Amino acid sequence: MAFESFLDAREQSAANAEHQRRRDAEVLQWLNRDQPPEDRLIKFDAWIRQELIVKLDWCWAGTGKHRRIEQCRLLLEGLVLDLWKRGWMLDGRALKKHLDACLDDAAAAQKAGRVKEFWPFFSAIVNRYVGTNAEELKMEAISAGAYVGQIVSRLGISASPQAPTLPDLVAQRHDETLREKLARKRRKDRVKKEDESMPQLF
Repeated sequence: MAFESFLDAREQSAANAEHQRRRDAEVLQWLNRDQPPEDRLIKFDAWIRQELIVKLDWCWAGTGKHRRIEQCRLLLEGLVLDLWKRGWMLDGRALKKHLDACLDDAAAAQKAGRVKEFWPFFSAIVNRYVGTNAEELKMEAISAGAYVGQIVSRLGISASPQAPTLPDLVAQRHDETLREKLARKRRKDRVKKEDESMPQLF
């Protein structure tokens, strides 16, 4: 009976490992530039969430764990935008390497007990990452042919059409979100002005 239980446990463990491998492979589809842009973004978001859950200790977050994970995901998206603003279009495994490094730094600090308040600490690590590693990032982008120089764009030289990089997609989504917020605010302001200009009937 004990031997059968052992075999069942081993089969279950192998099935779990296979399921995890398939799930990881599915989430890592964001690395593939042949995927449709929307799919890449969705998979990228899912991958970052998974990395945050697996790598960091969330005991401190209590019932707000999922909200905090989402805040951290958005902060890491800001790191990707920072790369994009500098013209460093690192994509795929090159981008993954730096996001992993950033999360590994935070995880190591947590394990060493150096984190008193998580949010200010994590914000500082993420917000400083691009600036702290600027020279390495720039050289990596140049050697990977993923550096879009402002001089080139000023000269009006256009690159051959290709699938957008992940930083391009994140920047586009960010821009669209801002546009939606601005449009909503303008609509509210217009309605408010119309209400104020209506004659009072009392």
